Amino acid sequence: MKKIFTTLAVAALLFSFSIQSFAFHVPDKLLVDYQLRYSYSRDSLMAFWKKNSMPRFVLPVRNGVDMYEVTYKGMWLDSTFILAKGVLYIPKTDKPAAEMVYCHGTRVSLNQSYGIQDLEQVVCMMHAADGYVAMFPFYYGLAGGEKEHVYQDAPTEALSTIYMIKACRELYEQIGAKTSGQLFLTGYSQGGHASLATHKMIESSFPEIQLTASSPMSGAYDMAGVQSVIMNRHYDRPHYLPYLILSYNYAYGLWPGEVMNVFKPEYRDLIRKVFAQPRIVDYGRIDDLLPKYPCDMLVDEVYETYLTDTTFAFTRKLRENGLTGWTPKAPVQLCACYGDNEVMYQNTEAAYQSLSTGSSKVYKRVFGKHLSHNPCAPFAILHSKFFFNNTRKGRKHPERFTGGQKFILSVAIGMANKQAKKKLQSTGKVEEDALASRKKRK
Repeated sequence: MKKIFTTLAVAALLFSFSIQSFAFHVPDKLLVDYQLRYSYSRDSLMAFWKKNSMPRFVLPVRNGVDMYEVTYKGMWLDSTFILAKGVLYIPKTDKPAAEMVYCHGTRVSLNQSYGIQDLEQVVCMMHAADGYVAMFPFYYGLAGGEKEHVYQDAPTEALSTIYMIKACRELYEQIGAKTSGQLFLTGYSQGGHASLATHKMIESSFPEIQLTASSPMSGAYDMAGVQSVIMNRHYDRPHYLPYLILSYNYAYGLWPGEVMNVFKPEYRDLIRKVFAQPRIVDYGRIDDLLPKYPCDMLVDEVYETYLTDTTFAFTRKLRENGLTGWTPKAPVQLCACYGDNEVMYQNTEAAYQSLSTGSSKVYKRVFGKHLSHNPCAPFAILHSKFFFNNTRKGRKHPERFTGGQKFILSVAIGMANKQAKKKLQSTGKVEEDALASRKKRK
């Protein structure tokens, strides 16, 4: 009976995203297959920590870790179930472990790495080495999963994450893992958006999952507002725009006919080639070929409609994927850097202002005046881990970091910030304000 009500709740939620028909059938088992990919001893992890200058007094290695590739069934937008992929890190310990989910950042390539070859999965490893069960869901369509990945889409991000949690819980008994009942969510960049979307959907539609806390990091939570300003200014990641347009069109059919006609003729073949199946091109190479002002790749009619028509389907979809305007029940810590040049830190400010209106358990950590998007990540991750550690230990105020935690963050961020400022000065670059003047469209 609970499964039926859960499916109905999800269907009702997805109806707001213009889904027209549903098949109310939940598989008896969500776990399809699992495979032990790597087994890391404690000694091998300590060697990896040493090689990569990861301080064990901050990120302790308490145990070895087994890494599993997991194939599972997750609900798609029409409520049918599709195959999806993820990675599960199990600590080699007899103690009950808290669960931690890390939602990854933007990825264009369909092929994905496993284990410590993937830098973001090192985040899972550092938690698993400290006694957490750590999950790393690939969003739908990545790593061999079915359908296409829908970029920056709150429903599919959340559903792929939630159903991996449920599938992994079917697996624990088979591999001898014990969990404590605590569940933490985090992620960086697109993963920040995904983790907050997952938090929201769990509390609205999956009451059987008890969430302990989340710590979304540097996510574009206000896509139709704060983040939209990058459309008509110099931007180092212009591939985000065609990725969004093609993704939303695939999932929701925003443009009848040929979606490539949205783009100027000189960019159509490039965009078609880059985002066609199978995608293997690194996004850095894509950005070198696209105009640095994202609006310049759109035909004039589409861009003018975007600027003037609030009912424009693309703008409406951006609003729907915003994550402001709700009240979380479990604690939320939002992390970002002032110097972020890709995901404006004002996204975090907007989310904090909105979410904290009805909750006293929403916290904000904004730091690093000169730290741009990628350099910000390690320090946001440390904030998240300290917050989770304090919560896991049952501290009354986990958001209040200890003296040692504050000292570590202060020194590390201060040094990185100073180096970043020096680099900017030495290369002759001038720090740009997050809300720089708009470039006039020619």
